[in-house]
Amino acid sequence: MGLFSNKELSAAQAEKLNALLPKKYQQTTWKESDFGEREGIYVRFSQFITHNHEDPLIEAKEALSQHRASKLETLAAQLKIFNTEPYQCVPIGMVDVGRVHAFTAATTGERFAGGLIGYAIESAADKMWTKGNAQEKAVNQVKLDLLKKAHALYPDGNLIFKFEIDFREMGSSGNVFVYARGTVCKGKNKALQQAEKKFSEKSSEMEEKVKALEARLKTMREKCKKVPKNKAEISSKL
Repeated sequence: MGLFSNKELSAAQAEKLNALLPKKYQQTTWKESDFGEREGIYVRFSQFITHNHEDPLIEAKEALSQHRASKLETLAAQLKIFNTEPYQCVPIGMVDVGRVHAFTAATTGERFAGGLIGYAIESAADKMWTKGNAQEKAVNQVKLDLLKKAHALYPDGNLIFKFEIDFREMGSSGNVFVYARGTVCKGKNKALQQAEKKFSEKSSEMEEKVKALEARLKTMREKCKKVPKNKAEISSKL
């Protein structure tokens, strides 16, 4: 085999090589020049594995990680809130949260005065609280914090009774302290059961996808190891 040889591989060697490669890289005939260390078939096959198997696996793992991280918020959002005394349920424990929110409107103090916010919370028709305004966002954020804390502290709880929320303006800064509390109880909550089932099914689906991608990547890497990196490896590997 000369230094500048471009000898054609035997039919048996070509068949063996094609059996290792994805269909798009298979060729009827192969020459020694196809095994360059910079642009040879080994390099191209490795790049194919990275783009089509390694990258998708990384994305699938990241998606699964984000999905798992969303569990508390996803399920907590299904807890039902009542501002009445507990009924048809078993009280488990009390939960409360507080958060400071900054508002830039000069009338913040007035809008929080006289129980208007309490009314706005219970009345979706109150035009003062249009969708997306700062006060509504503050209330929703604190309510979500309360639900998440309740679900984390009392995993068996699925309802919150005696829900109350207070607002205290902190001087003239425009900052308002929002404080929410309630009694966590265990009762009937089909929405939470359905959410838990759906979340579990989605988790299983994503986990199976990761496993399948891992298995496929492992297989492709094993095949790639058997592909000659250069001319010198042709005889030993094929």
